[in-house]
Amino acid sequence: MAHNSNQHQQEVLQYYLDTGLDYGEWSREFNMHFGYYTFGMNPFRREHMLDAMNQQVFDHLHLTEQDLIVYDLGCGLAAPCRSFAKRFPNKNIKGVTIVPWQVEKANEINRVRKGAENIEMVLGDYTQLPFTENSADGVYALESCCHCEGLDKGAFVKEMMRVLKPGRRFVIVDGFIKRDPSTFGSLLGYCYHQILKGWALPSFPHAGLLTKAIKEAGGDQVEVKDFSFRVAPSVMHSPFTVLFFLFKKMLHGEKLNPVRIGHLKACLLGLILGMHRKSFSYCLVTGIKKE
Repeated sequence: MAHNSNQHQQEVLQYYLDTGLDYGEWSREFNMHFGYYTFGMNPFRREHMLDAMNQQVFDHLHLTEQDLIVYDLGCGLAAPCRSFAKRFPNKNIKGVTIVPWQVEKANEINRVRKGAENIEMVLGDYTQLPFTENSADGVYALESCCHCEGLDKGAFVKEMMRVLKPGRRFVIVDGFIKRDPSTFGSLLGYCYHQILKGWALPSFPHAGLLTKAIKEAGGDQVEVKDFSFRVAPSVMHSPFTVLFFLFKKMLHGEKLNPVRIGHLKACLLGLILGMHRKSFSYCLVTGIKKE
């Protein structure tokens, strides 16, 4: 498909409308992703691991002093953007999201954060970006390309490569399937499809098909790093966070709507999906745009 269908866009918008602020239970900074663990870190400090994943993304962009503009494609509430602005006060970052209230909420947060002046929130579709060709010194997507339709995420990849300057780097971090989901067994297939439904995903990216699409769109030096074991400690926080969230809502007599219930269910089933190592991995994909 050339771009995400209107029906799928509406599903994504409704998902984040119903669950977006729930991410505050996962991360006080509203990081909407898993964390990166290295030996010696405290595995109970979730926020520290979440920001460590942000730093992994920035490190793999290999930015120089001359690189001044970076795009965050699918930025959510812009937690990685704020982390970027703190680390690179002399650079500018543009966060793109299709969700209007995320732009409003992120701007509200950014206004009271020191160093967030260099963040620009952009309401837009990352398959139809409002940026000129060859305008970014770096581009990344942190657990966001999965919302694009197609196993190869071709529409997302094409736009990412279009806006990236030749010779500059991109970084994609996400969960990846390693084979066609139609070949999954009954348990894995059930978990996979419930997760897609719960998180408003058309599919996870297929590692082989995505890297092929990147190369066809002008990508080079494509490298895939398996971060599955690096994210495992933060993934193990999921069931406890979900149970604590449910207990708190029950205590206040609050009923959850079907979208929020589906989201929480997907968080738990993600543990099962992640254990099927021959079928699923959490990876960082990086490379450059050909000169």
